[in-house]
Amino acid sequence: MTGPGDNRRRGRFSERKAGMSSAVEQGEANLSVATSEQLGAAQHDSPQQAELRAKAAKLAFEMEMPSPMERPWKYLDVRTLSLDAYRPGLGAEGAEAPTVDGDYAAIVRQVNGETVSVEVRAEGLQIIPFERNEDAKTHELIDTHLGSVVPFDRDKLTALHYAFERGGLLIYVAPNAEIKQPVRISRWFATGKQLGTPHTLVVTGANTEVSVVEDYQSSDDDIVIIPVVELVPGPSSRVHYSALHRWGTNTRVFSQQRTVTEHDSELVSVSLVSGGAVVKSHIESSLIGRGSSSDLLGLGVGRGREHADFYTLQDHIGPDTRSDLLFKSALKDSSRAIYYGVTRVGLGAKNADANQEDRNLLLSKDAKADSDPVLEILTNDVIRVSHGATAGPVDEEQLFYMESRGLPPADAEALLVSGFLSEVIDRIGDEQLREEVRASLDARMAD
Repeated sequence: MTGPGDNRRRGRFSERKAGMSSAVEQGEANLSVATSEQLGAAQHDSPQQAELRAKAAKLAFEMEMPSPMERPWKYLDVRTLSLDAYRPGLGAEGAEAPTVDGDYAAIVRQVNGETVSVEVRAEGLQIIPFERNEDAKTHELIDTHLGSVVPFDRDKLTALHYAFERGGLLIYVAPNAEIKQPVRISRWFATGKQLGTPHTLVVTGANTEVSVVEDYQSSDDDIVIIPVVELVPGPSSRVHYSALHRWGTNTRVFSQQRTVTEHDSELVSVSLVSGGAVVKSHIESSLIGRGSSSDLLGLGVGRGREHADFYTLQDHIGPDTRSDLLFKSALKDSSRAIYYGVTRVGLGAKNADANQEDRNLLLSKDAKADSDPVLEILTNDVIRVSHGATAGPVDEEQLFYMESRGLPPADAEALLVSGFLSEVIDRIGDEQLREEVRASLDARMAD
């Protein structure tokens, strides 16, 4: 761990662990308002964090689970999901932290929601765990922005996240700083019957650039994860955010990601799904600032009975805004992909330019894709607003052509799938990440 204040932060990691209440630290406490309070005290919540946690805890035990009658939840009934046996805040004791290699501006490693190490290698970049430290300025940033982009009262699952949040990180980029290499966050969940609640808050100053790669992985135990990602790009800044969902076979994920733009800011978001029993992700871009833009990219290979379910909202609010969305999936066995996306153009969003596409390859007769792109246009002063969706098998003529040239059927199909997904992969700007994503998907196809 390097950089200003790192020795202090290392000390606070040890202090936090020593002060953790035994019930929470050892994972003996299930979900309750009292457990939420214990977790907040153990993490040294600021008064604002404690108030947010308390409000969320109260609401979490009053609300019902989302219903399939709500359009984003149409294809996944979570009302039967019982979290009574799941434990929050397990910590890293007894579990090995993952190794992270590569050329990164910063590396953060977490195990079961506990920060194991933070290494910062770039000027103008700060990474601050939510656990309270002596730096009042960074905690003011956390207190100002935490819960402002993704509100705690959105639904029961989001309220549960804020009530039992552990492992939150602030990534802050100072004005006029250009962070050339990506920030890498490795979150590893190793223990079954746990509720993981990672929180990522990215705040940038004006005229900045940063790329954040969040690598989510878990064991094959029964685990439930509720991540929240809040992205706050400053004026004329560029934020690239990538979520690699590489979960174990029995992990269920219910995530919220939302961006609120300033003028001329740019977001590029990449979502990779290559594992997990259920990955349900809500991704929203609120394009408020004039001239701001959002590119949402998604891709994955499903197998077994995996269920990948995306709801997206590209909300054009300010003038001269642009959005583009391209999601692609290749589905094997009995896997399923769901896409419901809304492009909304408000009354004040003159000169909006928006596109939305969802494409799916069905690689078996039992695979299924449901795709529903929606346009809501409240003004006629637009440049373009378009959408499209497809689902179907591999082109038989292309497959026959490749087999006639000597390729075995499985290799021919894998090559066609690779070409199909490459349209998304090639739009990933960072070469290191691009090759990692390609290798991950190729490995899934080979299994």
